[in-house]
Amino acid sequence: MKDREKQSNQNEDQKNWLEWMVFGVSLALLLTVFGYLVYQVINYTPQDPEVYAKGVPDPSEMEPNRYKVIVYNKGGTTAEEVTVEFTLYKNGDPEEVSELVIPFSPKDSERTGWVLFTTSPAAADSVIARIVSYEKP
Repeated sequence: MKDREKQSNQNEDQKNWLEWMVFGVSLALLLTVFGYLVYQVINYTPQDPEVYAKGVPDPSEMEPNRYKVIVYNKGGTTAEEVTVEFTLYKNGDPEEVSELVIPFSPKDSERTGWVLFTTSPAAADSVIARIVSYEKP
Protein backbone atom coordinates (compact mmCIF):
# COMPACT_ATOMS: atom_id res chain seq x y z
CA MET A 1 0.00 0.00 0.00
CA LYS A 2 2.84 2.34 0.79
CA ASP A 3 4.39 1.63 -2.60
CA ARG A 4 1.17 2.63 -4.35
CA GLU A 5 1.02 5.92 -2.41
CA LYS A 6 4.64 6.68 -3.27
CA GLN A 7 4.04 5.90 -6.92
CA SER A 8 0.88 8.03 -7.12
CA ASN A 9 2.64 10.93 -5.33
CA GLN A 10 5.50 10.72 -7.83
CA ASN A 11 3.02 10.85 -10.75
CA GLU A 12 1.30 13.89 -9.25
CA ASP A 13 4.61 15.73 -8.79
CA GLN A 14 5.72 15.30 -12.41
CA LYS A 15 5.06 18.35 -14.57
CA ASN A 16 3.74 18.08 -18.08
CA TRP A 17 5.12 19.95 -21.11
CA LEU A 18 2.64 22.86 -20.83
CA GLU A 19 3.73 23.69 -17.29
CA TRP A 20 7.38 23.65 -18.35
CA MET A 21 6.62 25.85 -21.35
CA VAL A 22 4.76 28.43 -19.22
CA PHE A 23 7.63 28.39 -16.72
CA GLY A 24 10.20 28.90 -19.49
CA VAL A 25 8.32 31.76 -21.13
CA SER A 26 7.73 33.45 -17.77
CA LEU A 27 11.38 33.10 -16.83
CA ALA A 28 12.49 34.52 -20.21
CA LEU A 29 10.16 37.54 -19.84
CA LEU A 30 11.30 38.17 -16.29
CA LEU A 31 14.98 38.02 -17.23
CA THR A 32 14.39 40.28 -20.26
CA VAL A 33 12.66 42.96 -18.16
CA PHE A 34 15.28 42.73 -15.44
CA GLY A 35 18.08 42.97 -18.03
CA TYR A 36 16.47 46.04 -19.63
CA LEU A 37 16.16 47.77 -16.25
CA VAL A 38 19.80 47.01 -15.42
CA TYR A 39 20.83 48.41 -18.83
CA GLN A 40 18.81 51.60 -18.19
CA VAL A 41 20.42 52.08 -14.76
CA ILE A 42 23.94 51.58 -16.11
CA ASN A 43 23.48 53.93 -19.08
CA TYR A 44 21.51 56.67 -17.26
CA THR A 45 22.93 60.16 -17.60
CA PRO A 46 21.14 62.94 -15.71
CA GLN A 47 19.93 65.79 -17.91
CA ASP A 48 18.35 69.13 -17.16
CA PRO A 49 14.92 70.12 -18.44
CA GLU A 50 14.86 71.84 -21.85
CA VAL A 51 11.69 73.91 -21.81
CA TYR A 52 10.40 76.17 -24.56
CA ALA A 53 7.03 77.59 -25.57
CA LYS A 54 5.10 78.36 -28.73
CA GLY A 55 2.02 80.50 -29.08
CA VAL A 56 -0.62 80.74 -31.79
CA PRO A 57 -3.65 83.01 -31.99
CA ASP A 58 -6.77 81.12 -30.90
CA PRO A 59 -9.63 83.65 -30.73
CA SER A 60 -13.08 82.55 -29.72
CA GLU A 61 -16.41 84.31 -29.70
CA MET A 62 -16.20 85.18 -26.00
CA GLU A 63 -12.41 85.76 -25.90
CA PRO A 64 -11.25 87.43 -29.13
CA ASN A 65 -7.75 88.24 -27.75
CA ARG A 66 -6.81 84.71 -26.73
CA TYR A 67 -3.51 82.96 -27.48
CA LYS A 68 -2.98 79.19 -27.28
CA VAL A 69 0.30 78.32 -25.54
CA ILE A 70 2.09 75.00 -25.94
CA VAL A 71 4.96 74.35 -23.52
CA TYR A 72 7.41 71.64 -24.57
CA ASN A 73 9.91 69.86 -22.32
CA LYS A 74 12.43 67.96 -24.45
CA GLY A 75 14.94 67.50 -21.62
CA GLY A 76 15.67 64.50 -19.49
CA THR A 77 14.04 65.71 -16.27
CA THR A 78 10.67 67.03 -15.15
CA ALA A 79 10.21 70.80 -14.83
CA GLU A 80 7.89 72.23 -12.19
CA GLU A 81 6.24 75.64 -11.91
CA VAL A 82 7.07 76.66 -15.49
CA THR A 83 6.28 80.35 -15.93
CA VAL A 84 5.75 81.53 -19.51
CA GLU A 85 5.57 85.23 -20.35
CA PHE A 86 3.94 86.59 -23.50
CA THR A 87 4.67 90.20 -24.43
CA LEU A 88 2.86 92.25 -27.07
CA TYR A 89 5.16 94.74 -28.80
CA LYS A 90 3.85 97.76 -30.67
CA ASN A 91 6.29 100.13 -32.38
CA GLY A 92 9.16 98.36 -30.62
CA ASP A 93 7.82 98.99 -27.11
CA PRO A 94 6.18 96.40 -24.85
CA GLU A 95 2.47 97.16 -24.74
CA GLU A 96 1.08 94.31 -22.64
CA VAL A 97 2.41 91.30 -20.74
CA SER A 98 0.52 88.12 -19.91
CA GLU A 99 1.79 85.10 -17.94
CA LEU A 100 0.92 81.43 -17.75
CA VAL A 101 2.10 79.02 -15.04
CA ILE A 102 2.29 75.30 -15.83
CA PRO A 103 2.62 73.40 -12.52
CA PHE A 104 4.11 70.18 -13.91
CA SER A 105 5.87 69.40 -17.21
CA PRO A 106 7.36 65.88 -17.41
CA LYS A 107 10.24 65.01 -19.72
CA ASP A 108 9.37 64.56 -23.40
CA SER A 109 5.95 66.15 -22.98
CA GLU A 110 3.87 69.08 -24.09
CA ARG A 111 1.35 71.03 -22.04
CA THR A 112 -1.32 73.36 -23.39
CA GLY A 113 -2.76 76.53 -21.88
CA TRP A 114 -4.17 79.88 -22.95
CA VAL A 115 -3.26 83.48 -22.21
CA LEU A 116 -5.60 86.43 -22.62
CA PHE A 117 -4.80 90.00 -23.62
CA THR A 118 -6.91 93.11 -23.18
CA THR A 119 -5.74 94.54 -26.51
CA SER A 120 -5.84 92.72 -29.81
CA PRO A 121 -2.65 90.79 -30.66
CA ALA A 122 -3.42 91.43 -34.34
CA ALA A 123 -2.83 95.16 -33.76
CA ALA A 124 0.61 94.50 -32.25
CA ASP A 125 3.83 94.30 -34.24
CA SER A 126 4.92 91.07 -32.62
CA VAL A 127 4.21 88.69 -29.78
CA ILE A 128 7.24 87.31 -27.95
CA ALA A 129 7.07 84.19 -25.78
CA ARG A 130 9.74 83.35 -23.27
CA ILE A 131 10.20 81.00 -20.35
CA VAL A 132 10.69 83.15 -17.25
CA SER A 133 11.44 80.40 -14.75
CA TYR A 134 11.02 76.76 -13.80
CA GLU A 135 12.10 74.43 -11.00
CA LYS A 136 13.85 71.10 -11.16
CA PRO A 137 12.34 68.71 -8.58
